[in-house]
Amino acid sequence: MIRTKFLNFLLFFVSVVFFSYLFYIQCFKHQYYENRAKRQHEKKFVLLGARGNIYDRNGVAIATSEQCFSVFCTPRYAGDVGRLTREIAKVSGKSRSRIKKQIGSREFFWVEMKVDKRQRDRYLAIDDPSIGYTHDLNRRYNMPEIFASLIGKCGSDNRGIEGLELQFNDILSGETGFAIYQKDPTGGIFPYHNHPEKEPRPGRDIYLTIDLQLQAILHKNLSDCHRSEDAQSACGLIIEPGTGDILAMVNVGKDGDQRNHIICDEFEPGSTFKLMPLTYALQNGVKEADIIDTEDGKIRVRGHLINDYRDYGIVTLRQAIAHSSNVAMVKLSRKFDRERFLLMVRDFGFGEVTGIEFPGEVRGRLPDGMKINDVEFATLVFGQGLTVNLLQLAMAYQAIANDGVLNKPTIVREIRRGPRVVYETKTLRIRRVINAPTARRVTDILCTVVEEGSGTAAAFNDIKIAGKTGTAQKVVDGTYSNSSIITTFAGYFPAASPDYLIILMVDEPKSGYWASTITAPVFRDIAHSIYQMNSHRYAVK
Repeated sequence: MIRTKFLNFLLFFVSVVFFSYLFYIQCFKHQYYENRAKRQHEKKFVLLGARGNIYDRNGVAIATSEQCFSVFCTPRYAGDVGRLTREIAKVSGKSRSRIKKQIGSREFFWVEMKVDKRQRDRYLAIDDPSIGYTHDLNRRYNMPEIFASLIGKCGSDNRGIEGLELQFNDILSGETGFAIYQKDPTGGIFPYHNHPEKEPRPGRDIYLTIDLQLQAILHKNLSDCHRSEDAQSACGLIIEPGTGDILAMVNVGKDGDQRNHIICDEFEPGSTFKLMPLTYALQNGVKEADIIDTEDGKIRVRGHLINDYRDYGIVTLRQAIAHSSNVAMVKLSRKFDRERFLLMVRDFGFGEVTGIEFPGEVRGRLPDGMKINDVEFATLVFGQGLTVNLLQLAMAYQAIANDGVLNKPTIVREIRRGPRVVYETKTLRIRRVINAPTARRVTDILCTVVEEGSGTAAAFNDIKIAGKTGTAQKVVDGTYSNSSIITTFAGYFPAASPDYLIILMVDEPKSGYWASTITAPVFRDIAHSIYQMNSHRYAVK
């Protein structure tokens, strides 16, 4: 009797434990076991949304994305480790010892990323359960050598890490989707209509203001100059003065240097900055024919000697600019209100970022009008003692070419999602910096620079060109160097109603010392190529 009761109690207890555990599994652990079953019977594939394309202003593709695959290995599922090592090494071209070490770690690793279908199938032909793959996207660049410093690049995760790829990463990036497939008992997969899925969504496309033809012309000429001069770098811009649209932006550097020196570097502008004292003087009553005595090409300011290239004697304001006289600028500036002059300089955009759609823009440096001394102000008016980036300098000339109106520089023309335009850039007028008649007087004097002054090497085909040369000594170990220089040339044409503004900079050229013989001829070659493209538009007036 006691045995029967004990047995009944034992059976009851076992039943309670069993059904309690069953209840626990069914109710409390339901989600856990359901997920575990899904992992055994289902396979989730992540579908990447294609990264948006980048086009030039005419719809020519610059950067596109294409479907590819990334192959991985999970060593703990490996069959014959020795065979797996040999086969992976054979297909990948990597050393067998390296593959053996990765497999021996028993940790997941990427065998090869961003491969085409043919290479993926070679890995799958190894027929080992440890080998798998994921869908991926590969970024392709059209003519990367001429766009490298502008477009930038993406990392292995398809996120932008440089240039416009970084600046517009959120716009270009697509949205990921997924698809769930059913597994059969042999491990094969097949689609199942009841399983959830989400379609990936591609990123938006960006249309730049850049013109591929102009970019190619600018790149070729700067590359030739960089090579012949053995310079540290050569860079330049082509801008549409009436809108501020950037039509070409090129940087050429040594040893694969892809830095955007135009936007990310600052330098002393030298004589191209003489645009500012010229403009201020004309605005404040000085006439083109007013006489300035350059005093044998030398002048002392509080014991500091300032020289001209040679003795220009007594010159008019027009001649002083044409021959780029430092002494004339110093004497002219003695009548300036320093604070008002520096305020006008800031109105032209110096000392402030331009707001260009590109990462890493430097602001440049302007002295404080309340603290600047006589020597500092004297050197400032011919481009020493301040720093600018090349785009700031270009936009100052753009304001003159645009009848005194400074525009915001733009590099993005449109953003589209498929065929639909979701954003379109409008010309943004920042401010009027000078009146139109004064701007035209400045242009007229800048034409003299090209016709009979330091910029004669920029002239061609009787096209009226307004321009200015600049040669600036670089600061080395705290003093101005007599051998390390930066040469610049800024010009626009046709002068009366400009279509193109071109600005060039060559850092540390080796063959000469003056912008008149280094950058001015490069301007001429670029402008002449553009003229030939559009010769029907330019009748001599």
